[in-house]
Amino acid sequence: MEVRFNDEEISELAAVIINRMADGANLTDKDRAMLKRWRSSKLKLGTDDMEELVRKANDDFAQGLARRQRSQLRKPDWRA
Repeated sequence: MEVRFNDEEISELAAVIINRMADGANLTDKDRAMLKRWRSSKLKLGTDDMEELVRKANDDFAQGLARRQRSQLRKPDWRA
């Protein structure tokens, strides 16, 4: 099975993660605004940074799936 994320999906994921981290860190309004500006400038759709993030996310996800499939093959019958 192959799963590939597109730019928009990774952009939304990054926004959710960054916002949740900012909420958990109890940032000031000024720091939160600075973080939003950074995200909107560095992680714009079509930029090199965004393309690299999408590539890395897809590669990591594929490796995780492959690792998971291998580990299922090695499970003893009594654990299934």
